[in-house]
Amino acid sequence: MPKAVSDTGRLAVLGTFSGAEEQSFHLDSTEPGNSGITAYEEDQYVDVLWNSFIAMVILEELQADRKQATELVRSRLASQNPTFPPFVCSDEKWETLEPSAWESLVHHEFKARGVKDFEVVRVRIQKTRTALVDSRTAHAGTSWKAVGGRKRLYRGHFYGFRQNVMKRKRYLVYQKDEHTTVDLCDQDHFPIVSWAQRGAAGPIFAK
Repeated sequence: MPKAVSDTGRLAVLGTFSGAEEQSFHLDSTEPGNSGITAYEEDQYVDVLWNSFIAMVILEELQADRKQATELVRSRLASQNPTFPPFVCSDEKWETLEPSAWESLVHHEFKARGVKDFEVVRVRIQKTRTALVDSRTAHAGTSWKAVGGRKRLYRGHFYGFRQNVMKRKRYLVYQKDEHTTVDLCDQDHFPIVSWAQRGAAGPIFAK
């Protein structure tokens, strides 16, 4: 058992049925750390959203000032043109507009710090080998189709995250990290998704 894993409750074996589609891109936890993916039975693959790590590091840094930054945008909008009535935005309306203001601010910071376009990179995990993924790197399991008589493919996971139930207010105490993956489409992380849509190669999350 890896030294960072304190008990067997932080280990999982996942089964994939033949014909299963790929996972959506996600983070394994909001907690600092990493997860390990072990290939059983045959070589397996994981898609990594390349350059998402540095973007997540910057996003985490900016989160602490989100309210102050977006309120500044709101006040600037209200006073940008003294010739016309000021931009009046009720609290209810601002609740709808604030995520767009936040997204714009985050993207400007990404550009200022030279964050590159995201790229989907397929990483091969050799049979019996383990790949480590930092918790701030977006990734997804790939699709799988059986060759021969095998009906199911197994892969192992271990979760090496800090256990801090006081910090994880959104989750129930008895929930495990593998049940609390981060949805990148939530309001906190959506700038990551929208950044992936603007690259020179075209939108990543488009069918």
